[in-house]
Amino acid sequence: MMKALVLSLSLIFPLSVPAQSFEPLDEAIQQGAFGNLKAVIVSQYGDVVFEGYYRGAQPGDLHQVQSVTKSVGSALVGIAARKGLVQADQPLGDYFSGLYDMSSNALSNKSNITVAQVLQQRHGLQWDEDDSDYRDPANPVTQMIQSDDWYRFVLEQPMAAAPGTAFAYSSGASTLMSRVVRVATGMGPDEFAQQELFEPLGIDAVHWEIYSEQGLGNGITQWPNPDHDPSLGFSLWMPARGLLKFGELYLNGGVHEGRRILDESWVEASWTRYSHAGNSDYFYRPGWGHGYQWWIARVADPAGREWTVYFASGWGSQVIFVIPDLGAVVVTVADNYDYNGPDVDVMLISRILPELSPRLDSGYSGSWYDTATSGQGFSLEVLEKRGALVSYWYTYTPEGALRWFILQGELIDGVGEVVVYEASGGRFLQGDEVSLAEWGTARFLPVDCMHLMLEVEAPGLSTTIPLTRLTGECRQ
Repeated sequence: MMKALVLSLSLIFPLSVPAQSFEPLDEAIQQGAFGNLKAVIVSQYGDVVFEGYYRGAQPGDLHQVQSVTKSVGSALVGIAARKGLVQADQPLGDYFSGLYDMSSNALSNKSNITVAQVLQQRHGLQWDEDDSDYRDPANPVTQMIQSDDWYRFVLEQPMAAAPGTAFAYSSGASTLMSRVVRVATGMGPDEFAQQELFEPLGIDAVHWEIYSEQGLGNGITQWPNPDHDPSLGFSLWMPARGLLKFGELYLNGGVHEGRRILDESWVEASWTRYSHAGNSDYFYRPGWGHGYQWWIARVADPAGREWTVYFASGWGSQVIFVIPDLGAVVVTVADNYDYNGPDVDVMLISRILPELSPRLDSGYSGSWYDTATSGQGFSLEVLEKRGALVSYWYTYTPEGALRWFILQGELIDGVGEVVVYEASGGRFLQGDEVSLAEWGTARFLPVDCMHLMLEVEAPGLSTTIPLTRLTGECRQ
């Protein structure tokens, strides 16, 4: 179950690289600035840089993660696909014909909905769970839960659009993935998840149960479907650290501690905008979209640095944010079910992103220029595996003569530390010897994917040059 987050966007040109401090974040959470948060974890480049538990929560506590379950369900389908057990373009009829007469009037037009279209939430079913509270009897999720057969309830919904043509967020459609996993693997989704996902990730404790306001142990655990399987739409409970491991699995392209669990192509497919502002009224901001049970947003922090954020999101502020260009994962769990104030999206943008700096890596290789100085440019090659970099700086003397420098050095703590050599001599195509003289030092500091800062120190000169990307691609 998910209620849409609203990540705000600002457009201020980035001016500096932040220094890290999470004390203001901790104080704001304690004061309730972002609701009833129970846990917040921030990791960057594999290291936990902030971890806090609040309002009686402990690290080992299980939290109902609501619609984050959908993203886990997508991963289970991806694992099955990696094993050759399921294909994204397979129709639902392949999975439900053993339960129902898929040629009947009520179900025949559902048979050709594909697995991918369900993961994309472009199934075509008439379904609107966003305009009412999940505790409202009129909400289709509530109606499904109260039905005798959840699968049949979903499949008997009328079609509102041709499959693959329109976005409609549906916890019911996601629930159908439980059957897909069972038929494809011969195991219930909970068993398959334990064996193929949670155990490899080192997640020791999980639980499957429908939400109850009375807490763990008071919800539904007897699943009203022919297989008696838990819903891959909203029924999973996990510890916050388990959510972090799951987010880092996607951050690392499907690999955990050297073991591949998901194909990288599945992660890429999960993070592709099949629905977006250009083809759906649901997404009213450029850069927003939905993939395979993952949401995508393009945001800017208060300094104007722009980031693409992929997130798994559940009702009540259960969220996994993944920001690849920062090497970061942010996890929140909360009891924000009746909360209407600034939410964790605001916290991410205003309190967390400003404290994170990207590392200089091979993604920054390419051509860069100083927008304030015409005719000046940099060619940068980051040799990430060797921990080295080289750059060529093309500029002019005050008299207009060509002047160029070679910058060579190493990567230290995500920053490029280089020695600057001035080149002289040599003529085009003449083979003349080129002389190099040490001229100064410099540091390449990444700001965001589109911007670098070059700090230069030389005799009689100390300056910072803002650089903008000319070639290469950023996540959009």
